[in-house]
Amino acid sequence: VTSIGEYAFSRCTSLATVTILDSVTSIGDRAFSECTSLTSVTMNSVTSIGDRTFSTCTSLTSVTIPGSVTSIGREAFFDCTSLTSVVFEDTTSVWYKTGNYDYTGGESVGTMADAEANATLLNKNSWCYFYSERYTAGE
Repeated sequence: VTSIGEYAFSRCTSLATVTILDSVTSIGDRAFSECTSLTSVTMNSVTSIGDRTFSTCTSLTSVTIPGSVTSIGREAFFDCTSLTSVVFEDTTSVWYKTGNYDYTGGESVGTMADAEANATLLNKNSWCYFYSERYTAGE
């Protein structure tokens, strides 16, 4: 298994924890959206997180974005009202706001180690509205 498809586990309201296999590199749009009991997600080798992948996972409190991730879709964590901690393992890559389209470049928001960049990405520290646009890691 190398990917999790769109809506694969959407609305699985009893799903509490998820461990993504190391072989999985891509998580599709809304794959875990509206999993309202989801509290924990472990993903080690994922490179791409789709649009609204974890939207409305209202019990999710923290997420670690592995260093392998180079693309995070629009509103990936939209309406995750309990989400208070997002840790980026790779603090050196520069991230770019790329709008609602799949292209690289765009406005640089800096690295995750940069406090100002974090403030931009955090959208005034409100993770429940994180990623209204797509972000891509670059050099």
